[in-house]
Amino acid sequence: MNTAPPLVLLVEDDSDTAALYQALLHAEGMEVIRCGNCQQAMAWWRASERRPDLMVLDMRLPDGNGLELCQEITEQYDSLFLPPIMVLSAHGDPRLPSRCRQAGAQAFLDKLDNLDHFISTAWRLIREAPAGRTGLQ
Repeated sequence: MNTAPPLVLLVEDDSDTAALYQALLHAEGMEVIRCGNCQQAMAWWRASERRPDLMVLDMRLPDGNGLELCQEITEQYDSLFLPPIMVLSAHGDPRLPSRCRQAGAQAFLDKLDNLDHFISTAWRLIREAPAGRTGLQ
């Protein structure tokens, strides 16, 4: 049995927003790895032996967007080992939830939504992930 705290890969370029989400996740007992752009996230993904239990991706990043990153990861890696993915955006495009699902994400949240909803969604995604999709590979 893996007793390590859940590992979250947070890809967020805004340092204030990242600090807020990191603090929330840490308060819930989660370990957080933060990357500020797509390139950093992919470099971490390739180098890490441990897969995250959850990925939280910002929609707009300096070198791409959360959908592109989601698609790149889901296309390049065996879906058996992919963690659940949550995409966040402060931009209210009503097509985003559908586009996120098509890209392979399990959840889309508006950054302006309440923070309790963010935490409850994070825990739900971690708990509902099929066995073998998270943790050490």
